[in-house]
Amino acid sequence: MLRPTLLVLAALALPVIVAPDSPKTTVHGETPKDIPNLNLIDTVQTARAAAGESAADGIPAAWCGDETTSNGTANAPFPADAAQIKVVYAFAADRPNRAAGWQDALQANVSIVNRYLAAQAGGTKALRFDMGTRCGPQYVDLQVVALPGAHAAYVDNFRAVAQDVQKALGNQGGARNAVVLADSLSSIGSERGLAETITGPSGEVPGPQNPHNNGALTAVLFTKDGGEAPGAGALGFWPEGFLHEITHTLGAVQWGAPHSTQPRGQQNPAYGHCWQGVDVMCYAEDQGAASQLVNECGPVPGAITVSFDCGRDDYFSPAPAPGSYLATHWNTYDSAFLAPCDQIAPACGGGEVTEAPTVPTPKREPKIKGSSRRGATLKATPGEWINQPTSFKYRWQRLTKNKWVSISGAGRSKYRPSTKDIGRKLRVTVAATNDDGTMATASAPTKRVVNRPAKAGSRDPK
Repeated sequence: MLRPTLLVLAALALPVIVAPDSPKTTVHGETPKDIPNLNLIDTVQTARAAAGESAADGIPAAWCGDETTSNGTANAPFPADAAQIKVVYAFAADRPNRAAGWQDALQANVSIVNRYLAAQAGGTKALRFDMGTRCGPQYVDLQVVALPGAHAAYVDNFRAVAQDVQKALGNQGGARNAVVLADSLSSIGSERGLAETITGPSGEVPGPQNPHNNGALTAVLFTKDGGEAPGAGALGFWPEGFLHEITHTLGAVQWGAPHSTQPRGQQNPAYGHCWQGVDVMCYAEDQGAASQLVNECGPVPGAITVSFDCGRDDYFSPAPAPGSYLATHWNTYDSAFLAPCDQIAPACGGGEVTEAPTVPTPKREPKIKGSSRRGATLKATPGEWINQPTSFKYRWQRLTKNKWVSISGAGRSKYRPSTKDIGRKLRVTVAATNDDGTMATASAPTKRVVNRPAKAGSRDPK
């Protein structure tokens, strides 16, 4: 991670409302150097193959429709009062309109992230984007916004872009968030993403009353100044960044989350991420963060190799454990901007059918029983899953230099620590499979393995 870049972005993380204990709308930002390990395109293609789908299933990757500068309602598949995410292409007044070169990339992003989210949610939900053109309800209602000012007024300027885009969108009915492709408005030599989230006590309130359900939040992807538009047939544009910024507008990651990088007691939020592993919302922060990145959840074996909430405990879980953080605080799975798959077909995959593939989804993490000492036997349980897995595969790992490394030959539910494990923590990853595909998750780590013999008469766990 490049700390100078991160510091520049952190400088933009200024609260709009600064009264104590009131909601704060905070801007978080990142570049591809901050979230470089995710490839949603590959994971979606793998998931499709596991589910027996073709590339044509789900939302099309190529856009079709007429360029418009207003909100299209004639072909809208969803009620106007339903919470929706508006996809916007924006350009400065003294720069050319290159919307035609970005249409396919933005359409593909919507296709990729929704197929991914549906798999991560066990085939239950995905995002409700504002859809519908003359070509059909499966195409994004992309709105082109000509920003009124010159390039210099918007370059790297989240507030200026967001305010003028929201002004151009006006009142479109119901809760609306915007995700904006700000063409040629990044000056740092690469794309960058910035997005709003609401922090403070109200941001963590569970259920429908959470303010993130009200909309009016913006995510912006700034593309490199001087870069070419991807053109026809583009299979997405930084889809993991696209989803990352949208997820901020849904309310992730709140201060109180178990693995939040937000330092406890800090009043001026500068993070909004997690530190638990390879995850859409987790990455290494600067030295002021509550914890540095530890790869507890990935990459792991299975059709989906990166997580949307490592451990299902910080911001997204289809079935949080009673009394857990996500059961008592804000869970983005409950967002008004996520909808059941049968209401937004074909967003979740499976072409025009309303039943999406239901891959296994973890409900409770795997557990390890036994004593963390050399020569003892550790036994893993697979945890609890929804969507009825038919088989499980195990892989034991040891923590080496802050990275989880798979142990050669350790592919069963039981493992006996060796001298190589002394002083290190262990965990087990479990990959669950059914007819629709495979999902994997990891246990909590053990204590460090000690070099202590078993007591006389002691027994290993059965």
